[in-house]
Amino acid sequence: MGSYAAVASLQQTLERISESDDFLSQSDKLSILDQMASVVERMEEIPSSKKVDAAAYERQVIDAVLIFLDLIHSHLSDPYHHDDIGFALSLSQQMEIVKEEITSFLTATDKICSIRYSNFASSYYNTDNQQQNLLVGLVDQITALKKWIFDPISHDLIASVLGMTGIGKTSLVKQVYNDPLVIKEFETRLFLHIGPDYTRLEDIMMRVLDELGVVIPSDKLDDKDYLEDQFSEALSTQKYLIVLDDVWVDDYDVMPGNRKGSRIIVVSQIQRLLDYMYTQKFIILPFLNDHNSWKLLHQTAFSNREEKCSRELEKIGKKIAKNCEGLPAAIIQVGENLRGKSFEEWKTLSEKEDPLVITRYDDTPLSKALFFSYMMLPLLLKPFFLYMGVFPKHYAISRSKLIKLWVSEGFLGTDPGIEETAGDALDLLILQSVVLREKHASVDMYKCKNTRLHFTFRSLCVSEAKSEKFFHILKKYTDCTPENIKRQQRLCVHNNVVLALTQVHEWMELVPNAQSLLCFGPKQQYPVLLPLCLRLLKVLDALALRFYEFPHQLLALVHLTHLSITCDRELPNSISTLSNLEVLIFTRHHNIKLSNNGPVYLPIDIWNVHKLRQLYCEGFDLPPPPDNSHLENLLTVSGVSAHSCITEVLSRIPNLNRIAVQIESAHDSTETFNFFGQFASVYKEFESFKCGVVNPNLSSQIIRSVPNFPMNIRKISLSGCGLPWENMEVIASLPYLKVLKLRWYAFCGPLWKTRTGQFPKLEFLLLEDLDIEYLEFSSRHLRWVIVSHCYKLENISNQFKSIELLEVDDCSPSFMKKMRECRSFLGAEAKIGSSSTDL
Repeated sequence: MGSYAAVASLQQTLERISESDDFLSQSDKLSILDQMASVVERMEEIPSSKKVDAAAYERQVIDAVLIFLDLIHSHLSDPYHHDDIGFALSLSQQMEIVKEEITSFLTATDKICSIRYSNFASSYYNTDNQQQNLLVGLVDQITALKKWIFDPISHDLIASVLGMTGIGKTSLVKQVYNDPLVIKEFETRLFLHIGPDYTRLEDIMMRVLDELGVVIPSDKLDDKDYLEDQFSEALSTQKYLIVLDDVWVDDYDVMPGNRKGSRIIVVSQIQRLLDYMYTQKFIILPFLNDHNSWKLLHQTAFSNREEKCSRELEKIGKKIAKNCEGLPAAIIQVGENLRGKSFEEWKTLSEKEDPLVITRYDDTPLSKALFFSYMMLPLLLKPFFLYMGVFPKHYAISRSKLIKLWVSEGFLGTDPGIEETAGDALDLLILQSVVLREKHASVDMYKCKNTRLHFTFRSLCVSEAKSEKFFHILKKYTDCTPENIKRQQRLCVHNNVVLALTQVHEWMELVPNAQSLLCFGPKQQYPVLLPLCLRLLKVLDALALRFYEFPHQLLALVHLTHLSITCDRELPNSISTLSNLEVLIFTRHHNIKLSNNGPVYLPIDIWNVHKLRQLYCEGFDLPPPPDNSHLENLLTVSGVSAHSCITEVLSRIPNLNRIAVQIESAHDSTETFNFFGQFASVYKEFESFKCGVVNPNLSSQIIRSVPNFPMNIRKISLSGCGLPWENMEVIASLPYLKVLKLRWYAFCGPLWKTRTGQFPKLEFLLLEDLDIEYLEFSSRHLRWVIVSHCYKLENISNQFKSIELLEVDDCSPSFMKKMRECRSFLGAEAKIGSSSTDL
């Protein structure tokens, strides 16, 4: 969590104290906030290489603050305020303890900063020694690096080798660096370990110039232009190969030009967005596949060639290797742990969720390297990173869900545009190589749609979060005991069955101070009880649970900012009791339709939930609003039908920028689609429009015409509309449209032909389950095309052969054959496959 998150929690808690509660004066509030702010400032000032040395002292401050907060939470959750005198005394004493810990922290960190070099030497967190002689599965990357090194045409001076800690970056580069042909190619070679002490490009250039024997005058040490000139002059005299290993800065593109064919290889785990725009300049090391993972595990565990591996042991070993998720340093660590172990010990390890447990206290190179990567994160990013551990292993973490939770937790305050800021935080975590991309976002190829944690980082998150009381995971009965859940800010249920145990509810009543309850276990078919004794809950995600009726006790949780619930009935009429609600996700079990006689409306009281920013209510509609009612903060509406899209409703949601409409063709007549004409008149700017017709009648046109979209709309997704291609003209003329997704007979007909000048900004196109046969498409900015399940498609435009990424999946055999034949000369990455084979 870190001191930044502790300050955020402290501030949120102090804001909850009403004026009628006089147990903490305004001066006391400001005093403790100011002192905690000094801890954050000090942690930001401490050099990166010394943050680990300061972490233990920071932890002592955080522990004291958590006890202080726990006292306040216990008081706030007690409606009768028993023993006010005892509480006031305990709070005063604990506040003094917090101040003493802060003083100790400042004194200790003064000493740490005065030490010239950190105790946390580079060898402490380097996994290279483990991997040096065990490189497997990286032939393509070694070949690519050598190709660039020997390329007589390339004038690129710098190439980056990037990837997560422990993936083998340094080992790979050392192998290339020591290659006899590489040694012969360069007059001078330098392999320099940089490390976290070098936080500026100027410092790195001075280090290189010093190694080359260039003396820099003392008055020029901070003169960037002078250093660049000296660097350029030095490189112009000979052909150099310089490796800068373990670099923690990301602005090295200002390096000088390259006239002698010199090469600089930067080894770093910090990726840059700029790298993705110049793919020839960087290599991101991939995780090992299952075959190479087992090969590496076998080499490590059976280092003695005389040892034999039985078939039964090999089967178990392959499962263990797979559980390492392709990280070489993890596989090597596990292999070393398994040396000389019995069959039963191998089997026991294979049945565990993770083959390794990672904590800050482990004395292994991998654990130290992972913890150092965490400590090197900016303070602002640490709570965002730790929070990702709340999800179960292999959970598909969607960008939108994660951002909604981060915002609801209050990590970023309440300023406008916080969703975008939260998205930026996720992108930065990915660029730091601590979070992994799972799926690219269509609206921006450089952003992710889904993400995940490698099991090693997730293990570290879980252990750090539990000890810092940031969150605690409940999977089994013993996880729920009072000593385990005491003072935990968030409870994450990964096995929803534990909520059916009476004893668990009794234990939770003893520690009612958790602010978030996240139920991410497998979906429950039968209802279980929620522990509604948690009166201070801000975030409740119970989508995986089932309720026959809305639990009215939830209305007592007045601090809720985020509510996700699955319920077979309607919302209560008094939903505005939850006046702090910002996110409401309300779904039904098995999508049961409550009425066949028209729309089912949310209660009229929904118009009084004025802080609402996100509304997801599949199968329900917004009722016509009362006079003078507005939802000015509402940005997203999803799951409603056309009945919610009338001017009377839309005009009362002035800042709406995303809407997803679901239409039941069996019940909604074509007259309901008149809303399309009204849509553009209400909004001038819009982000995303999605319309899906459920169970469309493919023999007739469901929607009579294409809507007049707002001119600034960026993303359109249509499904089941049955429109003829001639009606695409309206969409094709939109000047800022970047993403177009057409699914399930959104448009019908054999030929789609566009004209020059249409789709002027389109970057992403998805065609799925359409009856199209010929596609002639022209768009200057198109970069990514996905064609899926279009079984009649025979020909596509030549332009598709030069876009950055083309994906074709399960189309007609003849079309797949053509794509396979032209794959060799496609001008960009192509993924061509079917459900039965990879072509």
